Amino acid sequence: MANTGRSRSSGSSRSSKSSTSKKSARSTRSSGSRSTSRKTTAPVQSESGASSIFSKFASSKAAMPVIFIAASLLIVGIDLLISWNSYETFFKILGVEVLLAVVVWVILTLVYSGKNKKGVDSISSEDEV
Repeated sequence: MANTGRSRSSGSSRSSKSSTSKKSARSTRSSGSRSTSRKTTAPVQSESGASSIFSKFASSKAAMPVIFIAASLLIVGIDLLISWNSYETFFKILGVEVLLAVVVWVILTLVYSGKNKKGVDSISSEDEV
């Protein structure tokens, strides 16, 4: 007999004769190879180990200093590989990189400060009206 999704209490409203025959049919089926599960829980989405560790680290306070140090070491390492231990070449390359970083930082600071001033001006002009 197929499982129609009815609860056990619905079978009690029928005659006792049919309910006992159903119970015996259920018990013989449960001893067979086919078993049914009545669990109706929602699936839990879990992150994989590496991505959950990375997301926890990225949201911590230690993320920015560690990333800055790792990026600095990577840049210095690449510079050493490029210069082949020629100190003059190493410091020229490093100097150009530092100058580029400062110029980009200044430009980004000016751009974002200009956007913030425009946002403040538009808010204050709306308050005056």
